[in-house]
This record gives sequence, C-alpha cells and structure tokens, in this order.
Amino acid sequence: MSLKKWAAIGLLTLAALMQSHEVIAFIQKLFPLQEFIDDSDFLFTAKVERVDPDKPSAVLLLSEHLKGKAPFTRLPINLTGDKQKHTPQLLKRIAPDLPLVVGVKKQDDGKFMLLAFTNGTWFQVLGQTDQNQTRWAFTHCEIYLRRTFKGTTAELQQILTDVLAGKAKAPPPNPKEPPGFGPVIEKTSDAKK
Repeated sequence: MSLKKWAAIGLLTLAALMQSHEVIAFIQKLFPLQEFIDDSDFLFTAKVERVDPDKPSAVLLLSEHLKGKAPFTRLPINLTGDKQKHTPQLLKRIAPDLPLVVGVKKQDDGKFMLLAFTNGTWFQVLGQTDQNQTRWAFTHCEIYLRRTFKGTTAELQQILTDVLAGKAKAPPPNPKEPPGFGPVIEKTSDAKK
C-alpha cells in the first residue's frame, strides 16, 4: 500500500475516533489562583437565592464587588448542564443562602464565562447577552480546579480581598490535589424557596 493510502486511512481512523469519543472540556491545565484573579474582569461574592432541582435552575444574587463592577446583580442559571452530567453533583452542593465567590470574564459578542466556587467545588457557567438580557447556563463542575484552591468559601474570599488590596500573594496551586468535588451539604426541608 502506498504512503498516501496509509495517510488517508490514518486520517479517516482519527476522524472516526474523534467523532465517537466525547471531548472533555474541563480546565485541566494547572491554573494558579493569581491567574484566576488576573483573568477575571469581575470578581464578586454572591448568595444562592433559590434552587429548583425540578427545572433544574438556580438564582444567584450579587453580594459584594471585589474587582470591577459587574453589569448584573441577579443571575438566573439554567442548570441542565452538558454531557458531563454534573447537575446532580452540583445540586448536592448548593442551597439557598449559600455564599459563593464568582469570577467573570467578558468575551466577544456579549458572552461571559463565569467560574464560581463554593466550599471546594468549582463550576462553570456561560452567559449570552441578547437585547439587554443575559441568559446563564451551567456547563459542568471544574473538577481539576481543586488544584487551584479547595478550602472554604470564606477563606477564598479573604485571600482574594487580601491579594487585591496588595496585602498578600495568592497561594500557589497544588498539582498533587486529585480532581473532585467539595463536600455535600445538608439540605433542610425548605431548601426550595
């Protein structure tokens, strides 16, 4: 068989494999906390206002600006998620009044990429602005970002406050931290508000 035929067979095989296997879209690179701070156009704290596992959806309310002034104060999020199927995992880790730390990066054409953190769990949400309204959609939990930081929400908020004030340096990432989720939270019977 000629070299051209082998190359063609190789390309076809590669294309077939790529189509048959799901591409994982996790942030797998070692992502220092300082890079998260620098890359975020807006950093703020938020609280979960409402969670509806049946829809599935959640609403976040901006609490305090840490960096920049976000052009939104309320974030209704569709929690359907992507092919990673992390929605059940996230729903076990959020509840009304739960605080979060949120970093948002503006992208082209009214798009936003949001990374949120709560007690050891990182998750990604994408935003799209159309006619002065931003629609938010959860993609998946960022299981590798536990290498960036895996402590409590209050600890991360304090670190960000100190780093942004020039009082401290961001801690380095831990490349040996395994991927995963933070702890499951106890839910009360009135968790759906």
